[in-house]
Amino acid sequence: MPKKQNYKYMQCARKMPPLYHTIPGEKFDIRKSRVVWWLIKQPEIMQKLFDVASSHKLIEYDVATKKWKGVDFIDDDD
Repeated sequence: MPKKQNYKYMQCARKMPPLYHTIPGEKFDIRKSRVVWWLIKQPEIMQKLFDVASSHKLIEYDVATKKWKGVDFIDDDD
């Protein structure tokens, strides 16, 4: 039986004000979506995004630099 997903972190979306997903008169661009902008500024969603990336080992913490980075990041300065 598949594991049931927990979407409690998304409850903040219930209080989102009226916003455009596609800007009137413009071609759709997800990077300009006011809905997406609002959502990603919510602390609950920011925390969940970080938790998912971390738990799926997509990002890792470097103890020496005290910074997080993508596991496939290649530093061209080296």
